[in-house]
Amino acid sequence: MRDPEKTRRKILSAGFDTIYRQGFRAASVNEIVAKAGVTQGAFFHYFPTKNDLGYTLTEEVLKDMMLDRWTRPLSAYSNPIQGIATRYRKLMEATTDEEMALGCPLNNLTQEMSSVDPVFRDKLREVLLTWIEETERYLKKAQAEGYLKPEVDARSVAEFLIMMEEGSWALAKVLGERKVYQSMYDGYRQYLESISVKRGKGGARS
Repeated sequence: MRDPEKTRRKILSAGFDTIYRQGFRAASVNEIVAKAGVTQGAFFHYFPTKNDLGYTLTEEVLKDMMLDRWTRPLSAYSNPIQGIATRYRKLMEATTDEEMALGCPLNNLTQEMSSVDPVFRDKLREVLLTWIEETERYLKKAQAEGYLKPEVDARSVAEFLIMMEEGSWALAKVLGERKVYQSMYDGYRQYLESISVKRGKGGARS
């Protein structure tokens, strides 16, 4: 029996992997359907054009990926500031050499497509705004609970942190040096400490 949702997920998974490795414009529908093990007819049934696949990947895959990496883990920390620093370090340590060479999939797609396709630009903007807003929400929580200095503008800090997070992966990709992660983390942590109110470790909840 056919499973339409399973077929759609296979196309999305193959599409993400192909686009991540080759770039959106270089990736072909033929390669994607071969990797997914489906027909071109099945592909075009779910995604009328390759751009439609890209839009869906941005909305359904990239958004969840960024939130899973950067903000959802913060719910485990009583001190969100400590959580933000720890999460960054863990992601840095978990990044493989291949992932370092490929870079951040959101950053890659933004650089390649946001200036040439207004629909892509709007959808990528929505992902970034959601990421910023979720980061801001945790920063305001930290502020309300006395971990973040009251005079700090949570929105500005959220935007700055995301700039550092995306920039560190872009810099490591171009330089091809893992030590970039450590130097970026050191600056990232020092910045967070400079705007924090010291109240103990506030690590992950048991």
